[in-house]
Amino acid sequence: MKPEGIIKTLIHEISDPSCIRHGQERTIISLDNYEHDMTFILHVGTVAVHRSTDQLLLKFTEAPMIIGMNDLFNTHEGIYYQVHGQVKYEIRKKSDILALLDSKNLWKEAAYCYMYGVKELLTAHKKSAGLTTYELIRQSLMTLMAKKETLRQTINTCDYIQEKTHISRSRVMKILSDLKIGNYIEIERGVLIKINKLPKTY
Repeated sequence: MKPEGIIKTLIHEISDPSCIRHGQERTIISLDNYEHDMTFILHVGTVAVHRSTDQLLLKFTEAPMIIGMNDLFNTHEGIYYQVHGQVKYEIRKKSDILALLDSKNLWKEAAYCYMYGVKELLTAHKKSAGLTTYELIRQSLMTLMAKKETLRQTINTCDYIQEKTHISRSRVMKILSDLKIGNYIEIERGVLIKINKLPKTY
């Protein structure tokens, strides 16, 4: 479960209101071109996290969230963020954020943020490694269904699965169509409404 209260407290303590920016639908946010390692603070909204090499959709990240407080490596290397809807965010120098964690004794809150990030990473790995085409689609459907309804209502099911798996559109559409015919899922205007019961095999 996401420790939202702890993350909000952390953001409140380290945020600089003068640094808050606004992002519009499909805006790309990349932290590759900064001279120093940076921290990304998402105040409001949702961003899609993509792998830079092939644009694979890794996950959606919803506010509140802080990414890039790790002093051992650059968390943003090889990825970029794409705005979904509208967002408010900050991009701050990582060394400044780490100094604030020290001065305000916020390491416990930071640790919870780290632990949540690791949990999300491990969950994503378990849902993608060594799976068949159908298993990837099945996992993607369950992941999509688990999202907040306000977010899910804005996502096209086929597009989401394609971006997450790079399976051909025709193959995704065929399997989704068969699942709808079998009354395993309900999709209206491309939006996943309900999962009744997904078969384990196809």
